[in-house]
Amino acid sequence: MHCWVGLMMAVASLFMSGDFMILGLTTVHENGFCGGSRGILEGRGFRPAVRALTHHFVVPPLPLAGEGSGERESPVTAGLEPRPSAAIFMAAKDLGSLLFGHSEQTAGVLCLAQDDRFESVGPFCCLAQQTAAPASPQLLPGVAEAVNKGFDLLARQDPAGAEAAFRHAIDLQPEVEMAHRGLGMALRARGQNEAAVRELEVATRLDPSDADAHYELASTAWALSRQLAGSQRAPGSPAQDYRALAAGEYKKLAALRPQDAALRQILAELDLEAGRKEEALAEMQEVARAAPDDAATHVALGRVYFAEAEEDKAAAEYQRALQLNPKEGQAYLALGQMRFFERRYAQAAENFQHAIEVSPNLGPAYASMAQIYMQQGHSAEARKMLEKVVALDPEDWQSQYQLAVLMNSAGEVGAATELLEKVTQLHPDYLPAQEQLAMGLVRRGDLRRATAKAEALIAEQPQAAEGHRLRALVLRKQHDLEGALAEAAMALGTEPDSASMLALESISLWELKRKKDALVAFRAAAKLEPKVATAEVFCRLLVCDASDISGVSDFLRRNRWVLAPPPGQ
Repeated sequence: MHCWVGLMMAVASLFMSGDFMILGLTTVHENGFCGGSRGILEGRGFRPAVRALTHHFVVPPLPLAGEGSGERESPVTAGLEPRPSAAIFMAAKDLGSLLFGHSEQTAGVLCLAQDDRFESVGPFCCLAQQTAAPASPQLLPGVAEAVNKGFDLLARQDPAGAEAAFRHAIDLQPEVEMAHRGLGMALRARGQNEAAVRELEVATRLDPSDADAHYELASTAWALSRQLAGSQRAPGSPAQDYRALAAGEYKKLAALRPQDAALRQILAELDLEAGRKEEALAEMQEVARAAPDDAATHVALGRVYFAEAEEDKAAAEYQRALQLNPKEGQAYLALGQMRFFERRYAQAAENFQHAIEVSPNLGPAYASMAQIYMQQGHSAEARKMLEKVVALDPEDWQSQYQLAVLMNSAGEVGAATELLEKVTQLHPDYLPAQEQLAMGLVRRGDLRRATAKAEALIAEQPQAAEGHRLRALVLRKQHDLEGALAEAAMALGTEPDSASMLALESISLWELKRKKDALVAFRAAAKLEPKVATAEVFCRLLVCDASDISGVSDFLRRNRWVLAPPPGQ
């Protein structure tokens, strides 16, 4: 009995307080007798399971709420917050199976540790008692040490070292599921998502009952589908294949934990991404009926209503969530995103600020506030917000990109290039990052390499604006005004709301004595960038160097009156 209580207390201590230390546990020996351990049972693989309990690795955001909903996609979106219960309890399953070797005994311990705050435990207990998981293999010498080292290195943010440790464990004993799962996590941390998927698939085959492995595989496949979606749009593309894999894995996870409301929310998000709005709405309405007092459920239901263009119902759900939990940062965030979409920027900013106040570690709230500041032209404030996001979530490559754009505009080419190289390494098909890297070459005066980069971008995607926009700027610096105008027209044909290309058109047409057309372009640029008549902003749009200053100043001096309000206003 003491053996059961010892393990139960170790597991329960995790739920009662955030961090804890295991100094010694009562264990069950091979002969069935109890005894106090003098440390970690390395030979039986005890330590990796303990590490899995004490180091719960949070993966990047799950499907982003509101995304993939066609015209209802919000310009600032946030991910669902994954609940740690799946990883914690499945790690406890690893620990129990290593100690007892039988899933029924493990389930008994977990059921003893059940708490009302972890509503998903009960179904897991029942499932574990009904379905025996594959027995953990007897670990060969050195395997436990290698697996434990891998998880330790992951906790220290050393994925390269972790990868080497997990590969060593697999070389010693290929059938150890935790080694493949850890290797998949390490590969994902290094940006090698496709290789990570392959390892996590091996882990799920070795132990189909491991909810942790299904979760890691599903979230990695989902991230990979989003990474590929920008460049692979044809039916049957790899992006769709990975999306289908993610959906399948989440469904398997839901089958393991049928009462978990968070998983039902994820499945609803998958339906939204696939355009199945009615299915998503039905799913979330059912979840809300089952958990009427769960604030997160009302937030998720509100996001579905927003995707259905029912803003009033969405707002009601967000407000209901805040009534249930006034510190539900996700509710403030979602409400702010909806107001931003509605162009009610003051209300959006107020909600984003509330989200930051109640959830100071909610990265998407800072990213959303950065969008407000950029929309207001407050670059310095936007930069502070983005720097906070990048510090909170090093995998938020969109915020890294936006921060790099601001750095480039401020002339901090070196720091911007460092960030952009990280983004392009992980997302080589993301053309805006490639364009910004080339902008650094333009600012340094390396027009030859910038031209080569522009031609490569055009060859890769002839209809995309990035290559033509870059080439237009280079040609203008080479005093080929007609060529610059032709490239600007190509860019504007794809992205008509490009303030930089309209500014380039205005001054280039003016210099070619086509003054009427120049003023039309200048007015159009001002609608997108209200401060375009200032030399600072105009030069930022054109990537000016010293030789441009005189011409820009003369153009603005002669034409500022065009943007002045009519008399009496």
